[in-house]
Amino acid sequence: MTVSVNANAIFAMRRVGEELQRLRIEAGLKQTAAGEVLGVSRFTVSKIERGQAFPTEEQLPKLLKLYKATPEERAGIVATIEQGRSYGRAWYERPEVQAVFSSDSYRYFSLEDAADRMSVHSGTYVPGLLQTREYVEALAAFGQKQESAERREAFVEARLRRQDVLARRNPLTMEALCLESALRSVVGGPEVMGAQLRHLKSWTGRPNVTLRVIPFAAGAASTTGAPFTILDFPGSDNRSVVFLERVRGDTLQDDPVEVRVARRKFTDLASHALDEEATVRCIEEIERELT
Repeated sequence: MTVSVNANAIFAMRRVGEELQRLRIEAGLKQTAAGEVLGVSRFTVSKIERGQAFPTEEQLPKLLKLYKATPEERAGIVATIEQGRSYGRAWYERPEVQAVFSSDSYRYFSLEDAADRMSVHSGTYVPGLLQTREYVEALAAFGQKQESAERREAFVEARLRRQDVLARRNPLTMEALCLESALRSVVGGPEVMGAQLRHLKSWTGRPNVTLRVIPFAAGAASTTGAPFTILDFPGSDNRSVVFLERVRGDTLQDDPVEVRVARRKFTDLASHALDEEATVRCIEEIERELT
């Protein structure tokens, strides 16, 4: 698979982080010891080792000296960093986007762009990558009414720009679940919701998109509204992550245990969902009721 420019940058950071972690462990040092040499906390060292940032030009030589890296190891790390930094800036690196999103919510953009597979349960909302502009605008108008018009517009544009991953040359493969209530909620009014339902139908049957609805008849499964997303990446060395959307702030987890728990939950919910053909019939039935 040919990954995007931004994906290559993400993988470069991960490779550098994993290599620095290996060198530190082989040197018999803890993250706190590395942090003391750099004059930072162990959390900064952890951030570098987890592939969330490159070490700075000042930090890198100190780490390589501390870890007693060989000339070959030094050259390999430097080359990877230079290559990673050579890639162009992604759309979400624009200041207006960074001003609206922060922490794990912001980091999610780069991970979604780097992923080759997504398993998402969007709960009581239409899956984000399948939302129309008018649907997103209606959500923003209600959920962000205290924000400025500029910040709401930045949110809308970011949501729509994310959808490029489904239509790029090597598109993301998405398996999506949502509750029947997500389709019956008349977000933005009948006209907006009708267009949203037609948009969903236009995506069904595409080779990289699977959409299935958990009907009211599924019982308790139809009340599970908390959204979560599992992202898988090309290459066996790249850990999967789970993104949890919560009232107190979105979180990203790459702990294998957390990912396994999320996969089991997704599999359980999927076992209560309609198949693809029945999902289309459900969408068409709800669409008729709107008219």
